[in-house]
Amino acid sequence: MLTAKQNVLETLKPDGKPDRLVNGFVPFVPIMSDPIYALLRGNRVKGKTTKDVWGTEIAWPEGQHAAMPHVTNENKVLKDITKWREILKIPDVAGAGKDPAKWETAKSAAAAAGQNDKLSMGFMGTGVFEQLHFLMGFEDTLMNFLIEPEAMHELVEMVGEFRLAYIKELVDKLKPDIILSHDDWGSKKSLFMSPEVWREFIKPQYVKIYGYAKAHGVMIMHHADSFLEPIVDDMVELGVDIWQGTLPQNDIVGLQKQLKGRMVLMGGVDAAIVDWPNTPEAVIRTEVRRACETYGPGGGFIPCLTYGGPGAIYPNVEETIIDEIDKYNKDVYGISG
Repeated sequence: MLTAKQNVLETLKPDGKPDRLVNGFVPFVPIMSDPIYALLRGNRVKGKTTKDVWGTEIAWPEGQHAAMPHVTNENKVLKDITKWREILKIPDVAGAGKDPAKWETAKSAAAAAGQNDKLSMGFMGTGVFEQLHFLMGFEDTLMNFLIEPEAMHELVEMVGEFRLAYIKELVDKLKPDIILSHDDWGSKKSLFMSPEVWREFIKPQYVKIYGYAKAHGVMIMHHADSFLEPIVDDMVELGVDIWQGTLPQNDIVGLQKQLKGRMVLMGGVDAAIVDWPNTPEAVIRTEVRRACETYGPGGGFIPCLTYGGPGAIYPNVEETIIDEIDKYNKDVYGISG
């Protein structure tokens, strides 16, 4: 029987020999105690509306699962894309990470992950595209790709350099096994933009961002709970090891045949079915078993909810999902744990 960590690493190999399905996020330890995380997301307080270091209003109403950007015509940071240089103050990630003492808690967590046969996982929320709509809203972001391409190229390049500086801090100082990087590029049914626009503006930034991590031996888990079928081969080119958040609205079986293990698909469990108040346990188990039975045989698949990290919104959902994957592994592979 492979250890949990060994089973992940075998799953990641196109010709690997995992002995069971990886059980969602169980083998990964997300680390969110580094000073860059504190700089960029430490302002988020449940029950309050605050502003992040870029100036974007972040709302977290009481009773809601997570904080979200609240961008209106009145409060948007960038009302005129052509004036971004005059308006924006770029957060200093190198300065935030300068004091070695501020990394100690995160480093200890990473070391403990390795000692417990798990993979340490650095975290980078709010990716390149997301940062754009945090600053100016969805409508302006998508329109400016078309009507202000010169200014958008400049702005996207700046955001890309900011993210490159961020990943350098994590790679050089935390040295995680893998980095979970968020950037949603589509809805349940389509990309937010054409593949050509994505390739022109967004992809080049990830060539350098993910390229740095891969060159230093750090794996990439990219979260996007989106329909991304048209660009999966591009994601392979970027060095993405795991596409986390793979919605079942994608043709997962077809993608497995297309990818041939070059990128692992992680998700497949439909939150719209299982994550509700008082969802019957049988409903949760049926959906999890469906995902395991449908996608497991194709290889290169890790079952989990499609959210951007471990956990569910409502009680007992995550625990039932983990237990059912464990039961599937025991039934099919004769291995529990």
